[in-house]
Amino acid sequence: HLKSCLASIDAQTYCGPIEHVVVDDASTRFDIQSLLDELEPSPGRAVIRRSGNGGIVAASNEALEAATGEFVVLVDHDDVLAPQALELLVEFLDADPDIDVAYSDHDLLRPDGRCASPFYKPDFSLERLRNHNYITHLVVARRSVVVDVGGFGAGTDGAQDHDLLLRLAERSGPFAHLPEILLHWRQSPASVATDVANKPVAFDREVDVVAAHLERTGISATVETGSYPGLVRIRREVSGKPT
Repeated sequence: HLKSCLASIDAQTYCGPIEHVVVDDASTRFDIQSLLDELEPSPGRAVIRRSGNGGIVAASNEALEAATGEFVVLVDHDDVLAPQALELLVEFLDADPDIDVAYSDHDLLRPDGRCASPFYKPDFSLERLRNHNYITHLVVARRSVVVDVGGFGAGTDGAQDHDLLLRLAERSGPFAHLPEILLHWRQSPASVATDVANKPVAFDREVDVVAAHLERTGISATVETGSYPGLVRIRREVSGKPT
């Protein structure tokens, strides 16, 4: 899976400079270590090897700290970028210099290698984002803005992307939507794309990050798990006597 991810980045049609930061969160697998050894030294690609396993938030923040580009694109090891992903993102961002955060559509990469279940997302809705992270992949954000909001939040592992998107929305919403499938999300055995039961703790943290967002934005409400995994229910405090 990691080989496919790396190959998809190397196969990008974009001809401009690309900085690729790979963080190894203290993997103990020999085949992973051998693959990372082959990457070094590689023009435009930095490999960071963490001394201890800290989880996705710690690894992502270390990648963010090492990045120097104007924009960052978030890619997991089991993602596969469409060949034109970065080229189309650059064109999209160049057309509107005011964009700080943008996202694309995506589909699922099945175990048999076929792409399926395309998710054609709506344009930005903060209210929908509060109720569930419909954006997921692919996200590109101005690096300075990500740094300004504090990067990935400690203790949000499993819901770290949702937390970051909500904090970015508070700072730079609304986000821009590029209606193209630019990422294939692999249905690996341990992925939520295969079975939401693979990461049950993530749904508890969704409630926490949404509650924190509502508190920061002055919305009086309680938050609880929704009817389906990945959804949260927001119950706002009612004032007066509405009809």
